Amino acid sequence: MKLLKHRLCIDFVNTLGWRGREVPVEHLKTYNDLIKWSRQVGIITPQDANKLLQKADRHPAEGKKALNSAVDLRETIHRIFAAIIERQKPAKEDLAAFNSYLAKTMVPSQIIETKDGFDWDSNGDKSKMDWVLNPIIRSAADLLVSNELKKVKSCSDPTCGWLFLDISRNQSRRWCDMKDCGNRAKASRFYRKKQLLKKNKSAML
Repeated sequence: MKLLKHRLCIDFVNTLGWRGREVPVEHLKTYNDLIKWSRQVGIITPQDANKLLQKADRHPAEGKKALNSAVDLRETIHRIFAAIIERQKPAKEDLAAFNSYLAKTMVPSQIIETKDGFDWDSNGDKSKMDWVLNPIIRSAADLLVSNELKKVKSCSDPTCGWLFLDISRNQSRRWCDMKDCGNRAKASRFYRKKQLLKKNKSAML
């Protein structure tokens, strides 16, 4: 699926597309979908993906549980950011739920040395089928306490519902992607203008 590549947690929230429609587009229908997306964004290696998919074949119930956790986490993060975008306080139960996920992630987290210095390793126990959620949780936590939080916006197309990070110079971005929602809005305005001109012209005859 398409990625905005702004923040991992934002791309994760956007795995449910067209939130404003009566029937949104769900990109995480199966555990395999979750692993495929995790591979796409670089959370896991091909080797990690193969191990998890093989385990899912042996333990389908565990895979289903991990998928349910992923969807629950996604919607919790979305509700928190949606409230912040509307300049409201997130629901206490949503913050409590997110903090519960975060607490489980922080226990196995550790500082590791990299070629550029040091970094967090929040992967945790890779034998667990839901470990792919840990980097997402870390990403959401980092964004919530960062100065970039105020740059999180929702696409102005009410049927889209995607979140994005407005990194434009004057903070005036309205669309998740100008090539998609932006162009559709532009075409819609042009059509309405054309119809209005046609109507006015007819009224003058």
